[in-house]
Amino acid sequence: MVGVRATKRARALGATLVALFDVALVVIVVTTFLGTSASPSVTPPGARSRSARVAPMTGKTFTKRTPHVSGPAYHPLRVTPPETAVERTVNEALARNTEQPGVTALLAATLPTPATSATFPGIDAADSETASLYAVAFTQELLDLNFASSSRGELVAWANYNNAPFSLGDLPEALSTKVLVISLGERPSPLPTSSQWVAFARARTRWRVSGLVVSVNPAWTQALSAGWVPVDPLMAIYDVSGTLTVMTPGRAPVLESIAFALTLGGASLHPGYGAVALDYWTVN
Repeated sequence: MVGVRATKRARALGATLVALFDVALVVIVVTTFLGTSASPSVTPPGARSRSARVAPMTGKTFTKRTPHVSGPAYHPLRVTPPETAVERTVNEALARNTEQPGVTALLAATLPTPATSATFPGIDAADSETASLYAVAFTQELLDLNFASSSRGELVAWANYNNAPFSLGDLPEALSTKVLVISLGERPSPLPTSSQWVAFARARTRWRVSGLVVSVNPAWTQALSAGWVPVDPLMAIYDVSGTLTVMTPGRAPVLESIAFALTLGGASLHPGYGAVALDYWTVN
C-alpha cells in the first residue's frame, strides 16, 4: 500500500508549515494595529468570491473524468506584489518561520506519484475554475469513500495530483508541493491511517459527506483588507463544514458534524485551483 513515508520529525514539521498561515495573518493584524502604513486593499485576480459567504451546496453531482496519470507539471501563475510596509513585514516573518531545522527532513519525505484513477478521478475542469466549487468537489471526493473497493494509496496519489504549491515564505520548490499530503498525514486528519483503512474495509464501512458549506476564512479576508497581496493570485483560505455519515452493515448510521480549514492555490499539475493544505480537522 502506497503511503507517506517520513520521519517523526518530518511529520511534526508538517503542522508547523501549515501554521505559517496563522503567523502571516497575526503579523498583518499586529502591523496594522501599530499603525504601519499599508497600501489600499488589493484583491488579487480570481478572488471575487472572497468577499461574501458562499451559499450551501448540498447534493451537487460532479462530473467524473477519464482516469489518467499526471503529465508534465503545469506552472501556476505568480504575481509580484507591491513593496509596501505590510508586504515586507509579513514576508520577513514568513521567511523567519520557514528557516527551521526540520525543513530538510520534509525534503526526504517520500510521496506517491501524483495520479488519478477510476475510483478517484480528476475533478472536473469547470469545478476547478471557481474556488468555492473546487473546495466542495475536493471535499466530496476526499470523504465519499467505500473502503472495501478503494485503497488508501489511491486516495493519497489523488490528493498529490491535486496539490497546489505552498507559496508563503521561502520554501524550496521540492518541498512546496508536498505540504498538502503532509498535512493530511497529521493528526487529527480526515485521512484514515493504514490500519484504520484495513479495518473499515473489513467491516465494509462507507462514508458519505453532505450539507457542505464553504465560506471565506475571516482572517484571510482581514489579511487582504490590510493590503497584503499573495504571490499566488488564486490563494485563499476557506472554512468548510458539513455532515459525515458513517455507514456499516448491521449498524445504525452515525452522523458526525465536521469542519476544517482548506487553503487553495494555483494547482501544480493542471490549470485552475488545487489544494495547498488541510488544517484544523474537527469532528463533533
